[in-house]
Amino acid sequence: MASDEPTEEQRDQAALWLAKRTGGSFGANDARKLDDWLNADRRHRRAFDELRVLYAQLESPAQRLAAKAPFRRKLAVRLRPRLGWLVPPAAAIAVFLGVCWLNPSLIQNWQADIVTHQEIVSNIVLPDGSLARLGADTAVGLDFNDGRRHVRLLRGEAYFEVRHGEPGTFTVTAGGDEVRDIGTKFNVDMGIAETDVVVSEGAVAILGSNDSEPVILREGNQVTLAGGRVGRIAATDTGLALAWMSGRLVVQGARVADVVRALERHSPRPIVVRGRLADRRISGTFPLTDVDASLDTIAQAVDATVTHVPSLLTVLY
Repeated sequence: MASDEPTEEQRDQAALWLAKRTGGSFGANDARKLDDWLNADRRHRRAFDELRVLYAQLESPAQRLAAKAPFRRKLAVRLRPRLGWLVPPAAAIAVFLGVCWLNPSLIQNWQADIVTHQEIVSNIVLPDGSLARLGADTAVGLDFNDGRRHVRLLRGEAYFEVRHGEPGTFTVTAGGDEVRDIGTKFNVDMGIAETDVVVSEGAVAILGSNDSEPVILREGNQVTLAGGRVGRIAATDTGLALAWMSGRLVVQGARVADVVRALERHSPRPIVVRGRLADRRISGTFPLTDVDASLDTIAQAVDATVTHVPSLLTVLY
């Protein structure tokens, strides 16, 4: 039986429809298009109804506050003829902010050409014939026009097997940092503040956004980019570094926050790490197919506690 749960893309579309309907520029033709969209899939209607409930919850606190503030209410009445035009845009902004709270990756998804969800690996053949293996919760933008071969990694992790003999240099950018192919297979893992690059075959030229000269990274080596600069090159076991493609996360002396961030890509809800626990270091192998079990293992290793808030988030503290 097919799931009734809307996809992230359907929720994004519902958000756009709701913002348009509450924004004051919604005509009869728009209403017909919305009805067609709602009737095309029951998940469309569910996504739209969920957002309408959220919007109502965002409106009610403001209404209660206005009811308790007579002076402000009178002032609002006097100013309404002059400022009434602000109401529809404000309503649309409220909806947009609420949706962004539920789905922080919304803007990146709009910018992306390909977005993955909780799948361990998504194999994508790029327009030039190169192969990209995308990890969970990964978003990429593509520019393969006029001789360009450019991939923008907006978030997540991707392994590239570059096809040679094609015009143009195959380039991956992540947060302003650049990785240029020199005949290779390589992995790019974009974190919150750092990006890790591992080369399993050949070599790449890496240029941080604040570097003046590129650094050559060769087979069997890895490097971390932080603050727009390339860090120290280190030897690595590429089999362990790329174990995520077989459903395992293998780390050595990694920050708890970074490990949790990698696990969060495979979780249907956000995971929050509180306090100094984020900077604790751990080593181990964690299954990506069972995030809850991995969090329990981490908690035991660092003497922490895991609390689940059903359907909302998980907290490690």
